[in-house]
Amino acid sequence: MSLFKTYAGLSRDIYYLCLARTINSTGDFIFSLITLVLTLQMGMSVVSAGIFVSMAALISGPGVLLGGYLSDLIGKKTIIVSGQILSAFMIMSCSFWSGTMAIGYLLIAVMFFISITRPAYNALIIQLCPEEKERKSAFSLMYLGANLGIALGPLIAGFFIKDYVHIVFLSIGTVFLISTFIIWKKVHVGASGQVTQTIARESAQHTEQSQGEQRPHGKQQHQEEHPQPGQPKHKEGRSPSRQQQGSDSLPSPLFPMLLKNPLVVFFIVVSFLNYFIYMQYSFSLPLQMNQTFGEHGAAYYGSVMTINAISVILLTTLVLSATRNFTALNSIAAGALFYGIGFGALYLLGDWPQFAIVVVSTVLWTIGEILVQTNINLYIASRVPDSHQGRFNGLLLFVGCLGYTLSPYLTGLFIRSVDMKSVWIIILGISLFYAICMVLLWYIEKNATNNRGIESPEFTKSV
Repeated sequence: MSLFKTYAGLSRDIYYLCLARTINSTGDFIFSLITLVLTLQMGMSVVSAGIFVSMAALISGPGVLLGGYLSDLIGKKTIIVSGQILSAFMIMSCSFWSGTMAIGYLLIAVMFFISITRPAYNALIIQLCPEEKERKSAFSLMYLGANLGIALGPLIAGFFIKDYVHIVFLSIGTVFLISTFIIWKKVHVGASGQVTQTIARESAQHTEQSQGEQRPHGKQQHQEEHPQPGQPKHKEGRSPSRQQQGSDSLPSPLFPMLLKNPLVVFFIVVSFLNYFIYMQYSFSLPLQMNQTFGEHGAAYYGSVMTINAISVILLTTLVLSATRNFTALNSIAAGALFYGIGFGALYLLGDWPQFAIVVVSTVLWTIGEILVQTNINLYIASRVPDSHQGRFNGLLLFVGCLGYTLSPYLTGLFIRSVDMKSVWIIILGISLFYAICMVLLWYIEKNATNNRGIESPEFTKSV
């Protein structure tokens, strides 16, 4: 399947949103920037710089929760534009505070406002793509663009960061503003959102007339109760409902929706394992490279990151095509298996310290990364009403922050208790358990769907 055919047929709004995300990602390396600026420019110790990085990671958790809530309250596009503008001006102001501790605190604030936009991006894609196959293609395109930007941004900034760090700050801020302008001018939420809202409302009314009190499972069940935030008011003869009030009223409570969707809650909680496993590439893997290849370990790890970036760019479309008949849960389960096989293969370095093993391992766990990261939002998308998409995506990202934060600490305990190579067997076991959880969830939902005699959107073809 060609690149054009894979991503053809999406709305123009999605293309502009993905373009903006790609541009924005070229400046989206705040963690690395904090470390480099504080150590290279200010001479701070690695431990002290690590404290600032940890603070930035910790503040991302409340950021994604707040961003999810505000996305449902005042609209996804509004949050993205506001968060990126604030981030842009803050990071540009760093150029005037060069050589002072203020830079560290400003970059932490930048990370907070960037994290606020993350659930809004995911929820906006879901809102702009009413069909499951469109969502999978859109998330895949967003993932591909973000990785392309992340690969190019640090590469270019590396030439300037030591002697011309003020240029880096101004450039990142400018990149954020360009991305924000594209979203503000070219991504139109109201029109597409109103059409989707109208169709869903008519479908819900038809279902209510034909089935009485019995409601179908899925988004249409809650469409009238829970509005799509940020949509224009509809002038009708009757009094405006919560759906028509938009941002004039508070969004519907989250806790009752969590109680109504225990399987979604289970999915979000178990997703901790995904982030725990994926974090191994930035913690355990460089440690393994140093142990296996000694003083050349850093160079080999840099090669691993290059292989990962190239694999993402070359394989994303191919993997998407090969799994077009998979459901989101099936794809995540397959991705977990590739995680396990890929990282588990590093156990072999204890007996055969060959870089070829690392290359094969990197390609395998990168395939797992593609499968999981392009599908993890799809499960929530088809089971949560638009009025709650921001908060549910915020919860998922918050669990991700916990996984990224706890993974290095817990893995460090494993390494101290056993040895370096045995960690990869533990990661293999965790990956298999994660895959089993996804298969079990798929089996439970499939049986529930068959018993109800209705079709869930999850069990249709994804692409």
